[in-house]
Amino acid sequence: MYKVVLVDDEEIVLEGLKKKINWERLRLQVVGGASNGLEALKIIEETNPDILITDVIMPVMNGLKLMETLKETNRDIKTVILADMMNLNTLKKLLSSAQQSTSLSLYQ
Repeated sequence: MYKVVLVDDEEIVLEGLKKKINWERLRLQVVGGASNGLEALKIIEETNPDILITDVIMPVMNGLKLMETLKETNRDIKTVILADMMNLNTLKKLLSSAQQSTSLSLYQ
């Protein structure tokens, strides 16, 4: 089973992800949830997850800074970025400026 950490500053999104997805059926286990990147770093250090699902725009530490920090520490974590349509252009610009190796897919 792969371990997953969820990060979003909106409690309703975080709880919705935890409750609405059948993680066990996907052979995934949610090992933690955080409301910002700094909290997520602590959880990641404690749980060593395989997958990170994160929002981009959050207080304290945003999702891109979180990804950058994980890259600097040589953490091999697959990342899924959550972004709404309003933030999609901003996300594209931020990812290109951060020189992240990414593939963007739209899901509605």
